[in-house]
Amino acid sequence: MLITLTLVALSSPLAAELSPVAEATEEVSATDVHALINKAVKTHPSVAAAEASVRAAGADVRSAKWQQFPSLSVEGIFLNQQSNRLQPQLIAEQPLWTGGRLSGTIKRAKIRENGALAAYDEAVLAIASSTAQAFYEVYRWRERNALLSVSLEQHNRMVATMERRVAQEVSPLSDLELARTRALQVEQQLFQGKAQERSALNVLRELVGDPLLDLIGSAPDVQTWPSLDDAYVIDESLNFSPNLKRLKFEAQALGAEAQITRASILPQLSSQYSYSDTFGHRVGIVLKAQTDGGLSRFAAADAARQRVEAGELQIVAGERRLRDQLFALLREYESAKSRLSGSVTASDAAQRITESYLRQFTSGRRTWLDVMNAVREETAAKTDAVEARIAGISSLARLLLLSGQWASDPTSDASL
Repeated sequence: MLITLTLVALSSPLAAELSPVAEATEEVSATDVHALINKAVKTHPSVAAAEASVRAAGADVRSAKWQQFPSLSVEGIFLNQQSNRLQPQLIAEQPLWTGGRLSGTIKRAKIRENGALAAYDEAVLAIASSTAQAFYEVYRWRERNALLSVSLEQHNRMVATMERRVAQEVSPLSDLELARTRALQVEQQLFQGKAQERSALNVLRELVGDPLLDLIGSAPDVQTWPSLDDAYVIDESLNFSPNLKRLKFEAQALGAEAQITRASILPQLSSQYSYSDTFGHRVGIVLKAQTDGGLSRFAAADAARQRVEAGELQIVAGERRLRDQLFALLREYESAKSRLSGSVTASDAAQRITESYLRQFTSGRRTWLDVMNAVREETAAKTDAVEARIAGISSLARLLLLSGQWASDPTSDASL
């Protein structure tokens, strides 16, 4: 049956006031990433298409099972061309032995149904992972832009201060030009950041299927960062992976296809009942043997065997791709977690240095270039802290999804 993911948010109290938006805009708080994922899974066309494929595969199973029952056919035969008299003929045929054709057909249909179910789960996981990634990407650019907005205000105040100093002939014109240049640079970065934020939000809106969606509040946080064991995460992900399950079912379906192809070489035995005006009632055993173009069926059987080997190799390739993805996410999470404490400390220190340099500049112990560099370093340090935190949360969310642990609350002390 279809699996339904129970999703738990990476939640924390909102750190900012909710901003008013247009009434037509749907507001989603930072704690509702699980609601967005559920909505995306329910509304995305790729998931609906996968669900339709499951229903079609179920119908194929029923169709394959019906082949075990007798088949009926009605024929009209012109036996006398002069009188053009039409004689009807009824034929009922029940397969007795097919050499494995019938059992292989049913087996293939059931395996393909399981493969369709795995493909559905794969589509759900892909949409859930993309939605979570887009969700955190929006907040990454939003928090960066908030820092750049503060930095731009600070630069504009410094430009105004330097304009007064230049007008009073206390500072040279070059200091004013430096302040204006730095302010323009920050302004350009802010323009680019806002464009990236709108792009990320549009990706999220497309995934959710809501063109008016907007996020409010600040990004969620993790109170206690769990320690992840590489071997355990990889093993859980390999066991959970719908992609690998689908590849395995596809390989099994190719094996059933090979069974059917081999069986087509053998004759098949059926019981038959027929009735016509000419011959009356007849009951008998029918043995059918058929060839297609010489030894083409033997060549087809060999091709089917080769396709089975190719399907098994696809499973190995899929495992390698998943391992590479997991290893990259684990290193990203580990790097973000190790950077976080240092970047927060550096951010606080950079802010104190900026304030100190401003005071020292007034007393003549620091140059204007020292002050401007300190302001730039403060913004860079705060941005790095935001990048580390959002990258850590995003990679953790994707690891939880890929390993089937999304129902676990990452804010708790439990670890994977």
